[in-house]
Amino acid sequence: MAQFFHHNDFGYCVRCPRTQYLHVCFGTVALAATADEFQVFREAVAAAQHQHHAACRDPEARCIALRTPADKMALVFTWQELLQLRDILGNTALLLEVEALLATE
Repeated sequence: MAQFFHHNDFGYCVRCPRTQYLHVCFGTVALAATADEFQVFREAVAAAQHQHHAACRDPEARCIALRTPADKMALVFTWQELLQLRDILGNTALLLEVEALLATE
């Protein structure tokens, strides 16, 4: 059974017990990532939030593009969607950190 980390109205994050991949699902997009890939994605979301904060005045406008490794492909969010995605990733990262700390004791 998958280990649930966090969820909100926009999506959720779970870890597969077999592969240990983190599955981040938000809207109609899903990402299966290693712990390192998860951190890279989390940093990209944080960078997008800081870059577009002033530019995104309309909360309903899809004005935040998050680049992907694929040429000519980006994920596009409203400001609210980006904040909810950031919450999923941030809370999951905190739980992973706690888990790592408990494992070293």
